Amino acid sequence: MTAIAGSEENLVCGINAVTELLRVNRARIQQLYCQEQAGRRVRELAERARREKITVKTVPAAALERLARGIRHQGVAAVVASFVYTPLPELLKRLEKRDTPVLVALDGITDARNLGAIIRTAAAAGVAGLLLPERRSAAVNAAATKTAAGALENLPVSRVVNLADALARLKEAGFWICGAATAGGENLYEVDWPERLVLVLGSEDKGLRPIIARACDFSVTIPLAEASESLNVGVAAAVTLFEINRSRRHTRNASVSRSAPSRGKGI
Repeated sequence: MTAIAGSEENLVCGINAVTELLRVNRARIQQLYCQEQAGRRVRELAERARREKITVKTVPAAALERLARGIRHQGVAAVVASFVYTPLPELLKRLEKRDTPVLVALDGITDARNLGAIIRTAAAAGVAGLLLPERRSAAVNAAATKTAAGALENLPVSRVVNLADALARLKEAGFWICGAATAGGENLYEVDWPERLVLVLGSEDKGLRPIIARACDFSVTIPLAEASESLNVGVAAAVTLFEINRSRRHTRNASVSRSAPSRGKGI
C-alpha cells in the first residue's frame, strides 16, 4: 500500500486547477502526485513540475483516490501550502485606485462546490475580491479549488469574523451594498449600478440573513418566468455579474456617444 501525505484543506486536484497553480503560484506546491499510466496532459504537467524543481511522485490509481477523498482528480493532485486569505484591510488598499471595482460577499453558502463555481464565475467577470464569513460558510478546500478550475489563483478571498461589520466597513470605503433577492428587489435589468459595488449572495434555501439584508443599500431580483423555480446560487451569480458588466459597458458607450463631437466637413 502506498502512503500519501495530505488533507482536503491543502490539496489541489484536477488538470486545469494544477496547471493554473503552476502558472501563477508554483511556490505554493509542495509535491505533485501523478497517476500511473496517465494521459498526455498529466505527463506534460509532471515534466513541467520537474523543470520547476517540484517533487513529482507516480502512484497507483487507488492511492490517488485515497488522497483525493472523492474529489475528481483526473490523474493529478498537488499537495500545497495552506490557502492564504487576504485580510480585508489589504484588499481595500489594493482597490484604492480602481474606479469601478465589484466585490462579491457570500452569506450562508455552505457547499464547497457552489463556492468554487462562484469563484470561477467571479474571476471570469473581473470581480476584484470575494468575502467569506468564518462561520456558517464553506471554506476554500479541495472541493472548492477543483470546481474553481484554477480561478482561485486570480481572485483574492477575504475571510471575515463578522460579515455585517465588514459590509459596514466597505460602506465607509465608498461601496454600495446590493443584496440578491429571489423576489421584491429592483429588476436586475433596470438598475443604474454604482461605481463601487458589493454584491451579496445568500443561500438558496434561506437567502440572506435578516441582519445582512438590513445592511444592504438596495436589492435586485432576476425576473423569471412565472412557473419557474429560483436559480442555483452559482447561476444567479453568473447572470447578475455579467449583467452588471454589460450594463456598465452600455452606459460608458452611451456616454461617449453623447459627448463625442460630430465630425464636420473639411474645408
